[in-house]
Amino acid sequence: MKKNKIIKEIRNWVFPILGAFLIASLINSKVFARVQVEQGSMENTLYSGQQLIVDKLIYNVAMPKRGNIIIFLEDEQKGTIIDDTAIFVNNIKSRFENTDKDRRLVKRIIGIPGDEVNIKDGYVYVNGEKLDEPYAKGQTFSDEDKYPIKVTTNKLFVLGDNRTVSIDSRAFGLVNFNQVEGKAVFRVFPFNKIGAIK
Repeated sequence: MKKNKIIKEIRNWVFPILGAFLIASLINSKVFARVQVEQGSMENTLYSGQQLIVDKLIYNVAMPKRGNIIIFLEDEQKGTIIDDTAIFVNNIKSRFENTDKDRRLVKRIIGIPGDEVNIKDGYVYVNGEKLDEPYAKGQTFSDEDKYPIKVTTNKLFVLGDNRTVSIDSRAFGLVNFNQVEGKAVFRVFPFNKIGAIK
């Protein structure tokens, strides 16, 4: 009888915890995601260690816009709900084990399909107009002589706000829409920095 009571007690704890984890995985997979900034490439807008909420549905109903801060998967495309849940679980696991980095990158959209992006004299030009970039830290240079570049269909040109350290489209080229998980919309940590992301 005592054994049955213990089993019942364990069930009362285990099932709600598993249920909550599954719900969190599902929400984290298809509606919202909580991601952590891993590097300094978005300073002074975002800093390493800050945690963000990502709207994963917005680009199902609207096109990405210049200036949006997006989260995308490095060298891979979004998958099914099972794939997304596996990414979520692996990211949690890697944080506990302090091993692998998050496979997500955080950058700002500079060029959308049809845009011509140019980098010259330390500045960024889109469709021949010099961008006003109050968020950018440092000047923008590229080692390669490939500009101007045309942003093709279903692609995005992205840069980190901290131009002197960011590895972005200057290094890995255009980002495919299928890599984009969503738009960073809200900072939840640290608590003194909670608020909408602009």
